[in-house]
Amino acid sequence: MKTKYILLLYILMSGLVKAQDMHFTQFYSAPMYLNPAFAGSNVCSRASIMYRNQWPGISTAYKTYMFSADHHLDKSPMNVGLAVASDVAGSANLRTTIVYPTFAYETYLNRSYSIRLGVQPGIGMRSINYDKFLFGSEIVNGVTDQNQSPIRSTAYFDANAGVLLHSEAAYLGASFFHLNRPNESLMGGKSQLPLKYSVHGGYTYDFSGKSKDLLDYKAMNFVFHYRGQRKFSQLDLGVYYNQYIFTLGLWYRGIPVLKSYAPGYSNNDALAFLVGYKKDNISIGYSYDLTISRLYKYTSGAHEISLAYQYCKPAKKIKPRRRVACAKF
Repeated sequence: MKTKYILLLYILMSGLVKAQDMHFTQFYSAPMYLNPAFAGSNVCSRASIMYRNQWPGISTAYKTYMFSADHHLDKSPMNVGLAVASDVAGSANLRTTIVYPTFAYETYLNRSYSIRLGVQPGIGMRSINYDKFLFGSEIVNGVTDQNQSPIRSTAYFDANAGVLLHSEAAYLGASFFHLNRPNESLMGGKSQLPLKYSVHGGYTYDFSGKSKDLLDYKAMNFVFHYRGQRKFSQLDLGVYYNQYIFTLGLWYRGIPVLKSYAPGYSNNDALAFLVGYKKDNISIGYSYDLTISRLYKYTSGAHEISLAYQYCKPAKKIKPRRRVACAKF
């Protein structure tokens, strides 16, 4: 029975490698990876780093690293940013790296709502180490092909875009990645990266009233994130509670009623728990994904850490801007 589940796990992992991009539980700490239109949406310039260790119960599962930074250009509707991420998976060190320069334009629709449009003319790279594999010819002949490089790699242009409608309390966005369907084949053939799409939104309810004292700050964030890529689709539903400098969050990931991947296999993926701390310009977040599918005995969930820094010039007079009321972690 144990062998059966382990085999199922590796089948799922294999499908993810071919059909699903890297992902984060704390995706609002890397907002440009969620939607290019988020670039420069904060009042201050910001930079963040993230680390995700997915399924640590399996020694060759996923480890993902990301750096992102964005900035609003003064006296301009333009915003710029950069997102760089690398994902390593499997015993052969299958590595995917992305470099996404980001540009976003914002305009006011009326006194309450603004719209943002974002684009990412990026670069993707993949590589794998064939020295880690054992092929049938090696077993039969006992030798390897010395004329073949053990490292195979490819690079490709990757185009992404997104739109975001927001007010001071709510937002709704949609984003599309791999619009040009780039070829990511490592064998010289054709393997097009499938289109990834995302719909996301949220609402913030502020309990603070008219008080401007940070000690009185209390708010609830209600958020959702639906994403799909090829046959894969997933829905995240979450709530954050913010008080003073602390944040607590809870997420559910799955589509248990509307979609199942196989007969008798309920689409319940994980519950995610988050704790965050913000002091002055620094924010720290930690989240743990508790697997609630049939793989819970073998994956050991997922750990994720984020560290963000906001940069402002207090002495500089800046024209008031309508901030996006998204979750902070």
